[in-house]
Amino acid sequence: MARAITIVGGGAAGALTAIHLARVAPDATQVTIIEPRAQLGEGVAYGTKDSAHLLNVPANEMSAHVDDPTHFTRWAGCAPDDFMARTRYAEYLRTELSALVAANTRIGIRHLRATAERIVLRKPADDEPRYSVMTASELVEADMVVLALGNAVPTQPAWVSNFSACPLIVDPWAAGALDAIADGARVLCVGTGLTFVDIALSLARRGAHVTGVSRHGLLPQVHAPAAAPPALPTGFSSPRAVATWIRSQPDWRAAFAALRPVTQRLWRTFTHDQQAQFLRHARRHWDVHRHRMSTTVADEIVRLRQAGVVEVRRGDSQAFANSGDYDVVVLCTGPDDAALRSTPLLAGLLGDGTACAGPHDMGIATDADTGQIIDSRGQLVAGLYAIGTSRRGTLWESTAVPEIRDEAQRLAALVLS
Repeated sequence: MARAITIVGGGAAGALTAIHLARVAPDATQVTIIEPRAQLGEGVAYGTKDSAHLLNVPANEMSAHVDDPTHFTRWAGCAPDDFMARTRYAEYLRTELSALVAANTRIGIRHLRATAERIVLRKPADDEPRYSVMTASELVEADMVVLALGNAVPTQPAWVSNFSACPLIVDPWAAGALDAIADGARVLCVGTGLTFVDIALSLARRGAHVTGVSRHGLLPQVHAPAAAPPALPTGFSSPRAVATWIRSQPDWRAAFAALRPVTQRLWRTFTHDQQAQFLRHARRHWDVHRHRMSTTVADEIVRLRQAGVVEVRRGDSQAFANSGDYDVVVLCTGPDDAALRSTPLLAGLLGDGTACAGPHDMGIATDADTGQIIDSRGQLVAGLYAIGTSRRGTLWESTAVPEIRDEAQRLAALVLS
């Protein structure tokens, strides 16, 4: 009898999980990917069709396979330090998944275009876990379920609930969300991170004047050639010690490169209070240095700012939004974990105690080594796993392809063992 695995979510995390399942499945395995989008591999990150939206990581770090780091660059025919269009990466994931399924007759992959609404755990006669994943159109039975939920909608500042000064776009990545913005409109983006950069590039080409505002007014830093990564100390006593070490290095980019393979492990060594202090005081500065723009994108943003088409301001977003100076406001804030947990799927798991909120109220609680979901009693839930951004509270760095790819490879080996 074939093993049945259901992956909820068919963006990059779900596609990478399926890729590694297809690569190593030793016996009959049927994988159902529940994803409402027409194509797999897209999700929020790679669903854009705008060719100006480039990867935020150079091509040599985007291979789907840990043991074949040049796999993506060979497929794309690009240089290791190129930043490809994000839509091309989604195509790469689909192509690789199809090739592996064709090469491994033991596995079947089915894309069910639907939204998972409920997961029910039931105990069959042999006392092994068995799940029913409910959608509006179908009930999918599974031995194991992997939650690859991707990014939540943007966080809504408290003032949004009573905002009426002009139209408000809560989720700029929703299908057609920006279509109603008139050419030449004055647009305020709340947030100045990578989402703002993408939205500014798209709207500026339509003649819009785009202003980004945030508390710090910081744009993401820029990728550039870096020196060889320095040797790491034997350990860090706190996030403050990490920051001190980074500042002591002659090349901060090289320092971040050295930290990247061990960031998840380091995060786990810090106390809850140390992690919370980092999130309160240093998170934004970490993000703008860790998650950077390509030089092509950065050069275009500089050009648009010099032309007066794009502005970046520091201040109170509510005051800017209520100023009357803008025709539309677009939220470009970070993902809202509370909104993710309020979706019917996670709300059901939280409500019956099968899952609980992750550390620092980020994502959901998972075992750091396996991704297995932890229930409200602190127990591991057999056969139920998570991958990607919903594990940020546990791992901190769990949002970019290099980390998700590693998780997917380990998870595939675990669920197939």
